[in-house]
Amino acid sequence: MTGTQRIREMLEKKKVEQVGACGWMHTPEADRKSKEVFAARIIELTDHSRWDFVKIMENGVYNQEAHGSDIEYLSENIPPEKLRTKQIMKFNGYLLNGPEDFERFPVLDVEKNPVYQREANVVRELSDHYKKTVPIIPTIFLPAHCIPEFCGGIEKARYYFDHYPDAVETMLKALVQTEIQLVDAYVRAGADGFFFANRYSNRDILSEDEFERFCRPFDTMIMDHIKDRTWFNIMHVHGEKHFFMDKFDQYPVQAISWENVPHQVPEEQRMTVAEARKVTDKILITGTDQFLDFYGTKEEVLERFKKRIARAAEESEDNRLIFAPGCSLPLDIDFENVHQLREAADWWNGGGRTKTSS
Repeated sequence: MTGTQRIREMLEKKKVEQVGACGWMHTPEADRKSKEVFAARIIELTDHSRWDFVKIMENGVYNQEAHGSDIEYLSENIPPEKLRTKQIMKFNGYLLNGPEDFERFPVLDVEKNPVYQREANVVRELSDHYKKTVPIIPTIFLPAHCIPEFCGGIEKARYYFDHYPDAVETMLKALVQTEIQLVDAYVRAGADGFFFANRYSNRDILSEDEFERFCRPFDTMIMDHIKDRTWFNIMHVHGEKHFFMDKFDQYPVQAISWENVPHQVPEEQRMTVAEARKVTDKILITGTDQFLDFYGTKEEVLERFKKRIARAAEESEDNRLIFAPGCSLPLDIDFENVHQLREAADWWNGGGRTKTSS
């Protein structure tokens, strides 16, 4: 069964026999090089683990790069502590330094922007390679998500939300026009859907009223624009707890991704698979803690993942689950440990569920 076949079955049926698997991590050694180099690295990782979809891990600030931010990228000889914390770039300056910068934020021409064209070309390369056997899913950082890297961090963004909300809204209206062009370019290149990421996904970082003003209108503008043009779209609910999960269930996407077992959050505050299934009937993409779960020998990681997938699959009650990380992974881990996501899924699909229930 191909990844496309597995996911389409999950979309067509209320219950399926097998769970899926997917993993992703940044590849700073390749993600800003030629389309051939970056695509080849993605293909290598995808084929090794037989992922059920290709979640393209563009460098996390490609929007800021496209707009001309002064960014210093680390791609070689990266210190271990930076690999663990995923600190693989540094901003030497920010484009938004006052409300007036928000108010005159430009709309870019995606067809003429070399950064956006680089990313679209990678999608085309992957689409040509997989020929619809595996869904190709580029990442779209939704408009509000992008603000901190444009202005200097979460706290700085909070300042503008509080003191200059109209200017923030003006900036978002411009950025969404660029991103609408970007999703058009990705669809033309062969994207089957999108991994929509928004850090403003929980009550610990934004109020419900602010979510309704700064997030939902712009998120849904993009999603409505691609309606009936893509078939597998994922909403990544970023963070650890207090999610706006009921709001994201209303988004026109086919799957929801989040971290269901963050190690630093007490059990009673976690959004478990069982809790998520009470809220939504979308495909669930989750299963592991993004940090601690991936350390250890591959045998240790596999045993840990067997317990994770058994609980997640049983709580889903329908196997419409893709066993996956909750977010991007640390870069100092062995990729064979990421591969254990597939090994755990194969174990469960091949009889592991019988062993756990007997």
